[in-house]
Amino acid sequence: MELHITKSGENTLYIPSMDETYHSRNGAISESKHVFLEQGINRTQGDIHILEIGFGTGLNALLASQEAKVQNRKIAYHTLEPFPVPNDLLIELNYGLLLKDEDLFKKIHDTKWESNEPITSNFTIHKTTQKLEDINLNESQYDVIFFDAFAPKKQPKLWAKGVFTKLFKSLKNNGILTTYSAAGQLKRDLRSIGFRLEHPAGANGKREMTVAIKTPTL
Repeated sequence: MELHITKSGENTLYIPSMDETYHSRNGAISESKHVFLEQGINRTQGDIHILEIGFGTGLNALLASQEAKVQNRKIAYHTLEPFPVPNDLLIELNYGLLLKDEDLFKKIHDTKWESNEPITSNFTIHKTTQKLEDINLNESQYDVIFFDAFAPKKQPKLWAKGVFTKLFKSLKNNGILTTYSAAGQLKRDLRSIGFRLEHPAGANGKREMTVAIKTPTL
């Protein structure tokens, strides 16, 4: 794992063995804001419960925590990361500095794993190293799911239809799953499960992304 500079000048992480970066090579912060804030949190109202698949660098959690404060709403944030990023690399990413919230970024990473921890008066986080395929999720628990796993070609097991069936059940009615991917098989699987799909433009010039909405059944 090593630092990689995106076209916007921000850092992300690169895994040579997978030839994969943690964020868009065109810009990390802009991608996270577009895919997970604009197409996720900002489609909802009131206090919400978020599930994130892929805590990674903690960038999405930092942005969600900031958004909770700006909008004066409470967010309970549950995030999965079987392979936590080493602290020395987290420091070099400089996300806290770039987003003018170094203390908040540090607090998110310093909190205990496997425990529900308050970060601010508006934001609590539960970080777990459990894998998605192993964890038990309650039905109708989440308002929004951030699906931020590595690309389908890199982690095909995480993009299997059975995984999304499990996530569908964990969403409340009208709950949202948002992801940067717009792969054809993904869209076919999501529709067959019962999601209603929307395909807004993706981040950083990408043609489209995927927003999947759990519509109530009669």
